[in-house]
Amino acid sequence: MMKIYSILHSVLIFLLLTEFIAAPGSALMVKKSLEELTSGADSILIGEVKKIESQWNEEKTLIYTYVTISVSQYTKTLSSVKQVQEIIIKMPGGEVGDIGLKVSDTPQFREGEEVFLFLRKKLPLFSVAGLFQGKYTIEEGRVKNGILGLEVPLDSFISQIKGILEKVKRSQ
Repeated sequence: MMKIYSILHSVLIFLLLTEFIAAPGSALMVKKSLEELTSGADSILIGEVKKIESQWNEEKTLIYTYVTISVSQYTKTLSSVKQVQEIIIKMPGGEVGDIGLKVSDTPQFREGEEVFLFLRKKLPLFSVAGLFQGKYTIEEGRVKNGILGLEVPLDSFISQIKGILEKVKRSQ
């Protein structure tokens, strides 16, 4: 009898803890290291958010948001990816009229925001590598990702990434 009570007590504690810790409908995402983000990105760049526009797909079953970035600096590009002045990121979710679609783990952008991005090429557009993990805001010479709780000097962040790129280059 005591053993059953102990098991039930443990199960009850587990259920209570998981109810309070995990948000309803939340997704689980594995944290990516800076090395993983760097090696997984086709382009790494700094730019300013110029335009954000959401629209339905052709079938009117999904909403996508298109974020136009004016590029000021590239840290990484693939030889097949041309360095252009402006790129467009496509992300699932957004609002069209009074209908909205929210997709967890997608990064949020604001017009006029200066950003540091890890991007994957999806012809002819880009997507953010690692979802919210691949988008940082630049403010007062520092890169910040509030969700990850990360804030470091921009110069130091770029140096780290260049070091990772050099290490990868030497190992090939």
